[in-house]
Amino acid sequence: MNPQFTIKAMQKERAFFRKFGKEGYTFLTVKGKKPNIIQKVTSDFIYITTGKSKRPNRIPRASLRRAIAYLFYRRVITLKALIKINSFSSALAGLIKTIMVDICKVSETKTGGVRLSLRGLRYIFSGVSKSKDDIRIVKQNGGTFILLNFVNLRSDLTDRWKLNLRQLGFDYKCVILDPGAKTIAEAAQKGKFIKPIDLESYAEFCKRHSDYIYQFLTLDIIGDPETTRRNTHYLEQAVGRKPVPIFHVQTSLDVLEEMVEEDHDVIAIGGSVLVSRRKRADVFAEIFRRFGDRANFHALGLGTTRLLMQYPWFSADASSWLNGRIFRTLISLVGDVKAPTGMTSEEALGFNVRTLAALEDRYEDIQVDFSLLPPAFGTPLC
Repeated sequence: MNPQFTIKAMQKERAFFRKFGKEGYTFLTVKGKKPNIIQKVTSDFIYITTGKSKRPNRIPRASLRRAIAYLFYRRVITLKALIKINSFSSALAGLIKTIMVDICKVSETKTGGVRLSLRGLRYIFSGVSKSKDDIRIVKQNGGTFILLNFVNLRSDLTDRWKLNLRQLGFDYKCVILDPGAKTIAEAAQKGKFIKPIDLESYAEFCKRHSDYIYQFLTLDIIGDPETTRRNTHYLEQAVGRKPVPIFHVQTSLDVLEEMVEEDHDVIAIGGSVLVSRRKRADVFAEIFRRFGDRANFHALGLGTTRLLMQYPWFSADASSWLNGRIFRTLISLVGDVKAPTGMTSEEALGFNVRTLAALEDRYEDIQVDFSLLPPAFGTPLC
């Protein structure tokens, strides 16, 4: 796990106890039915009594911080799963919910569980499959997750891509894996042939590299939700964990309703580059109106900053940050602008990475950080 999540957890936990860590502070259990009362907080432990306990239960603060760090890393989890993974008590789960509720969306799963989903947008940097230098720029400027393409990686028989990541400091599960169907389709449009994706090989790759793969996308077929669903089911069985399912904006929202009912942690919204901007905006608005309180959505390959800011996406990926080099475009919270004369391509890329990575901590409305404004408006880049 990236150390920054541990640091965030320590800061969040300390801030809570500075304000509420007094004798008599009462918080409720996960379902909000039973009270827990803080009796004392020391540097190492929290002492809590419940309605049934005669003596205070002692909870290690290190365990609490570890759980919060895990939530910052995963960004979505049910409290039941958190208890199971870390052998935590229900009282600790209730405390985690109390500490994190101001920056989380709290929802109920189909089975009645409580799911915490962090607000803000996790940006995953794509377009880096073939460039170690671009991955370095992402790392140096605060990016924590990258999207890689199975079609590009499957020929790397020595796993050089993993060595590159380790050398650059990505020594944790930081990869979102895309099967690469779009790459094959784009090659076909140019008259080039690329070997089709073998679903079994893709599943085996996901299993073999589970030490680096944070999430993997299903193999989707635009216009064919049934085949996409079968692929998703096969991958879940073959890999042993759920892939991120994909809904295409060309498909009926009734299909998305079924996916929401399946209680996925996150659902990717794809196919939007094939429709008009107006159509995209209309579909996105309807998706969040109908399902925004019940599910988390990932913007798949959405490079339009305005549409990222306009809707409460859980996460997103795109290669538009590379426009700092291709078109000398800077992405900022006040709109995209041309990079000033004298700014190098690497500085422009770094600026874009910092802007997009900062969206993860945007728990409420965007707070303007002057270091994220274009040089014409803010402080010049060093």
